[in-house]
Amino acid sequence: MIQLSGASRAALIAALSVSAAYSAPAFAQTKAFAIPAQPAAKGVQAFAQQSGLQLLASADDLNGLRTNAVEGTLPVDKALAQLISGTGLSLKSNDGRAAVLVRASATSIERTADTAQAEAPADVPEEVTVVGIRKSLRDAIDQKRSSSGVAEFISAKEIGVLPDVTIAESLARLPGVTTSRDRGNDSQASIRGIGPRMVLGTVNGREVATSEPDRNVRWEIYPSEVVAGAAVYKSSEARLLSGGISGTVDLQTIRPLSYSGPEFVVRAGGVYYDGGKAFPGYDGLGWRASGSWVKKVNDQFAFVIGLTGQNQKNGYESFRGWGFNDDSIRAGNSTGPVIAGGPKVPTPWGAGAEAKFLDADRYSASFGAQYRPNAQFELTYDLLYSKYKIQEDQNQTWYGENNWGNWAGGNTGSFSNPVIVNGDLVGATTAWSRLMPVVARYAEDKSLLVTGLNGKWSSELWTVTADLSYSNAERENTWRAIKTEYYPSSMTWLLSEDPSITVTQQPETATLSTVAGTNDVGKVKDELTSGQVDFRREFGGDFWTSLQFGARYADRTKSEATGYTQAAGPVTASVNASTLTAYKLENFNVPAMLKGDFDALRTQVYGPNAFSLSPDQIAYNSEVSEKVGEAYVQGNFASTFIEAPVTGNVGLRVVNVDSQSSGDSRTSVWVEATPGNWVERVTLTPTTGGVSYTKVLPSASVKVQVIDNGFLKLGLARVMSRAPLNELKANRAISTSAPYTGSAGNPYLKPFEADQIDVSYEYYFRPDSLFAVAGYYKNVKNYVGYNQRSETINGNVYTLTSPINSSKGGFISGVEFTFQTPFDTFLPNVSWMDRFGIYSNLALVNSNIKEFVPAGNPLPMNGVADTTAILDLWYSDKKFEARLGAKYHSEYTAILGWDSTNLVRVMPETTLDFSAGYNVNSSVSLRFQAGNLLDTPMKVYTDYKSNRVGDMSYYGRRFLFDLTYKF
Repeated sequence: MIQLSGASRAALIAALSVSAAYSAPAFAQTKAFAIPAQPAAKGVQAFAQQSGLQLLASADDLNGLRTNAVEGTLPVDKALAQLISGTGLSLKSNDGRAAVLVRASATSIERTADTAQAEAPADVPEEVTVVGIRKSLRDAIDQKRSSSGVAEFISAKEIGVLPDVTIAESLARLPGVTTSRDRGNDSQASIRGIGPRMVLGTVNGREVATSEPDRNVRWEIYPSEVVAGAAVYKSSEARLLSGGISGTVDLQTIRPLSYSGPEFVVRAGGVYYDGGKAFPGYDGLGWRASGSWVKKVNDQFAFVIGLTGQNQKNGYESFRGWGFNDDSIRAGNSTGPVIAGGPKVPTPWGAGAEAKFLDADRYSASFGAQYRPNAQFELTYDLLYSKYKIQEDQNQTWYGENNWGNWAGGNTGSFSNPVIVNGDLVGATTAWSRLMPVVARYAEDKSLLVTGLNGKWSSELWTVTADLSYSNAERENTWRAIKTEYYPSSMTWLLSEDPSITVTQQPETATLSTVAGTNDVGKVKDELTSGQVDFRREFGGDFWTSLQFGARYADRTKSEATGYTQAAGPVTASVNASTLTAYKLENFNVPAMLKGDFDALRTQVYGPNAFSLSPDQIAYNSEVSEKVGEAYVQGNFASTFIEAPVTGNVGLRVVNVDSQSSGDSRTSVWVEATPGNWVERVTLTPTTGGVSYTKVLPSASVKVQVIDNGFLKLGLARVMSRAPLNELKANRAISTSAPYTGSAGNPYLKPFEADQIDVSYEYYFRPDSLFAVAGYYKNVKNYVGYNQRSETINGNVYTLTSPINSSKGGFISGVEFTFQTPFDTFLPNVSWMDRFGIYSNLALVNSNIKEFVPAGNPLPMNGVADTTAILDLWYSDKKFEARLGAKYHSEYTAILGWDSTNLVRVMPETTLDFSAGYNVNSSVSLRFQAGNLLDTPMKVYTDYKSNRVGDMSYYGRRFLFDLTYKF
């Protein structure tokens, strides 16, 4: 490609217009194209190289424009038309060997008598500069169109449009993606009805360590300000990392040599959460700030530095049920009758109300550098460090722990006015039920380091890429609780979607007896080192276009410290509740909550040295080491079928895994140390276990351009996800005498596997418009859930409650619809309607895979939401933009917290968000965002019975206002 000045361009146009009539050899040929959507300067250059046609254009005309993707075997003239369609570029002239491109709005400049016969047609469209929301949607469409498989994309602009405290909130807007909420923020992602355990998270294509016990990624630790884009790969290819049956989420950081925006970007503003406005002393005002500096030292070297900070203050209310005494689904329970002589009725173990004062800080630093001394070699380095710290003061009240549960019928006859729903006792009046005000503090400190070095060398036919990466994630957590109690003479309670608890004596008037306090301490450390080398060989044949092959090795070790609890005995017998602050919750009809200064109250109740145990004083008591070796080969092809351009690939990936675990085998017995004084004696014995396996994963995909801008994609693959790391632990707790029972991890777990087919039709009827329908079917085996298994230990056969691989297979199938367009598609004669638009998607999922619990009525598989939907309405012009977005998901199964056995059902949710931005000038812009406008609570229930309340949390609304300055 040759870039021209204005005068040179005018002369060449005249010459070419004369010679165009004589020959058109290159223009008439059919060529194979593989050109992604990209900046026009690169797109035009790539087209010239692949077509053999010399393209002439000025740098001024190309600046700021993007060309479309061109894929498949096409006549050069049609391919060129596809490249520049809707871009603002037009074909001024060609002689078959060379052609001139001009910006449409510039044609009038060149009109002279000498060039009259080369003038553009009178209907050349006026150039339209697309910015803001519309540009981000168009960029995402360009990437989806260029993708060889079924995938979804988010541009950097896209992440900044809706409230983006976490990247998960942006991911949740994509078809088939569901996210769970934690502390009011979207956190973990499920894809296509499969839970977070089978989602592979990567950064710049590299697998990363996590601070979760398993492999799950909590996306809130990744600051959205340093992310240039995100991709969700749903179908598989041999070149992609193994590990995500449901899909792979890849975050991409800024590449400074490719960056074309302002050198400095600074943003700062306030964030307010209203969830705790009823709490005494509540302050929901926090802040967010970020700054980035992208410096192009010269054409060969550039770097980027980014800093972000965030303080989130939020108060939120929760009501939690503690499960039911139901021996029909839990053999260790003992259900009794509520009325003497009556049938057995499951009863609740108790319940609790909570008010939480969250104060969370996240700070991050990022660095990236690119060195490209010539067209053959490129070296890229990137680093991200993020620190996330939580302090959450909690006011809790626990109800009925002593007598609601009716163990073995021990409280039969004591339930007045019983309320029975679906066979369960959900309400009654009980005498002398314990009420426990608890003042607690939860603290969590986690960090993430992700870094990598990538080198790429290319020649005319070969490209060699080498990559080294390291990531480290750590978490320390403590929960410290000051506990008091009293026993009102009567407690009337109802557990429902509108729970109610009333007592004869209010907490604020009682004298509270002190009981032993609790200090739970834990920590996690995860390290992952990997190296990868890839080769690509280009071919000039009529079918095979290139061959890719490579290998990867990764070494990962996750260590965890759990089960550490320190008790604190009280130094005073009671606390006068009048010394504490009483207040009522806004969303639940329960007795007043009590608030006190945690540090002062701890010293008063337990003494100055209470709760001294900290995470740095405990040892890791489990370790899982995993070594993964992978190799792949993939052939890429391009051809035609009944004159339709066809591209695709076929490949094979071989994965070898060696997983080894070490931990403690715990046994305990109760002995009478002194007369009447029974103590538990615990014995810890080292234990190990592990598994090795090799899996062969074939794949193939085809992309057919069935009509102009209409593509049919088909993918076939075998995929796998390695078992969650915390479920591979060798740790166990077992009895010392018959019956030999216990609980354990399972270091012998096999990986999840699936054979899958993906079919997608995508029609890009305008540069920023799309209709797509995608269907898929996955045949899954080796699903991991909790049940009983047998293992011989010290010569005895034990029945262990443990994660196991299901012996039954199952399927997951679904269909996804996406539609987006400006409104002038419907009203083309109303010019201003192109400023308004719609983005929408709908995903429907079906599966017959079940968990192992509850017995007799097992839950649907973790993560399966039958229906998810998004509807966004937007407005965008050069000065102002706004978006109103609604999200919906149906009911689904989830793991609540870090305990993989704690399976619950999340109720349907509809949330509404709003964002608006105003560009004061080219340097200054303002942004306002409002999240969860409907104050939609998160509600869960247990045991697959909707009347069994699990958790209800009202997080409130979130408001943000900030200013951005670019220079």
